[in-house]
Amino acid sequence: MSRLSKMRASRDQWKSKAQTRGQGQRDQRKAHARLQARYDQVTETLKATQARVRQLEAQLQGLATRPKVAVVHLALQLFLEARISFRAVSRVLALLASALGIGKAPCPQTIINWVRRLAIVRMDSARAYRGLPLEAAPCTQGCIWIIDISIGLGCGKILTVLALDAPHHHLESGAPTLHHVRCLGVAVAASWDGETIADFLKRLIATLGRPAAYLKDNGSDLHRAAALLEEQGMGSPCIDDISHATASMLKRIYQDHPTFERFLSACGQVSSKLKHTLLACLAPPTVRTKARFMHVHRLLTWAERVLALSPPGGAKSGSM
Repeated sequence: MSRLSKMRASRDQWKSKAQTRGQGQRDQRKAHARLQARYDQVTETLKATQARVRQLEAQLQGLATRPKVAVVHLALQLFLEARISFRAVSRVLALLASALGIGKAPCPQTIINWVRRLAIVRMDSARAYRGLPLEAAPCTQGCIWIIDISIGLGCGKILTVLALDAPHHHLESGAPTLHHVRCLGVAVAASWDGETIADFLKRLIATLGRPAAYLKDNGSDLHRAAALLEEQGMGSPCIDDISHATASMLKRIYQDHPTFERFLSACGQVSSKLKHTLLACLAPPTVRTKARFMHVHRLLTWAERVLALSPPGGAKSGSM
């Protein structure tokens, strides 16, 4: 047998084996493709069925799945109107998710992002919030700037400036609310004094113009800032917050009064005995030491009610 014949015979054998092996692999690939297509179809059918079941369940309960816009609006209303924390908003929405038709309640960080976006939009819209030109009589037109400093970002202090229409009480029948004010500026610093506050207010005045008046507390730093602006020809009338002014007067009169000290001591003793007991609901309200006279009426109202419920001598010996 010649060499050419041997080569042809070997080639024919290789062709036969390759065709047989290739046919098996092709059949296997086709079968795998059919199974994958069937799996994809079943998966899509399952998702559509589950969505349909949820929709039918919501319809049976008389509810429909709320769009995301409605969920965002509800979360912002809970934070701005109900005045509860971000975690509390998330817990409330998670608790009422099935009743409100919410598929998944947002987490606290999501709610924080929504509030930040709303704050950015409101601050951008406040750039054109200038009010009307000032007249000779102060506070008749224009905007009143509400200034306050609070601890709100770690150890840093937040300086906030809000704007309110000066003739608010001529236009509205009630007290100002969040809907009537606009945020003009927010700044954070480790500490604030009269010079730094005045510099911040000057940057706002350069953009928005001079306000009709400043509404502030009795803080010495804010007094210093207003005086510096007055010296530089950018001053406006200052209005002291009546609650802070009243608290300052009460502090000067009763801070060192022996009767008041005895009253606070009695409140502290009652609080320590009633907390973590069945009578915890009768414990006195918590009042911060720094702003005690801002909320001293809460303690007085509580004491008056408790004394009306339990007159002197009415409790048994040794009872709470």
